[in-house]
Amino acid sequence: MDAALALFVEKGFAGSRAEDIAARAGVSKATLYLYFASKDDLLKRLIADGFASHVGIGEREAEDDVASGELLRDALTAWRSALMEGDAGGILKLVCTEVRSFPELADLWSRDLIEPVRRLVSRLVLRGIARGEFRRVDPDVVVYALVSPLIVMCLHRHAISPHVAPDSLTSFPELFSQHFEFVLEGLIQRPP
Repeated sequence: MDAALALFVEKGFAGSRAEDIAARAGVSKATLYLYFASKDDLLKRLIADGFASHVGIGEREAEDDVASGELLRDALTAWRSALMEGDAGGILKLVCTEVRSFPELADLWSRDLIEPVRRLVSRLVLRGIARGEFRRVDPDVVVYALVSPLIVMCLHRHAISPHVAPDSLTSFPELFSQHFEFVLEGLIQRPP
């Protein structure tokens, strides 16, 4: 699966042959087909496994002494790390480039990537509102304000950056942190 991911991200799905995947993995093409019925099956499995681990904060969410903004920061920082530093970012690029040929990838995208993050961020925003830490806002607006830039940064890193000189999206490591603080500042409940 690592060999397939590397080739799919590098050459695209159509440009990656089963023989190339097997060779990069150090196995025969027949061995590849022992585990996967087709190259399509390999792609679907790769994407499903890549998004299988959802970012969560578990029991910390129930702790009264932890500020909602801190929980939100932790969750989004973990998600950012998964997208920017792990395989999930390459898989995200792959989903975006291959969804036209594989429309079912849109369901994977929505169900396994966006929806869990939307639910988590919304829950944390509602927690902050209920505790008087955040002003009343539409949680989905906060989701899009925080998640959309991460997706753009991830796609830029995996699709554009390999082909251009370093630019502001890749050479400014604190961009997401500063963006998060900007959004968080807008959420904070201020005394009248």
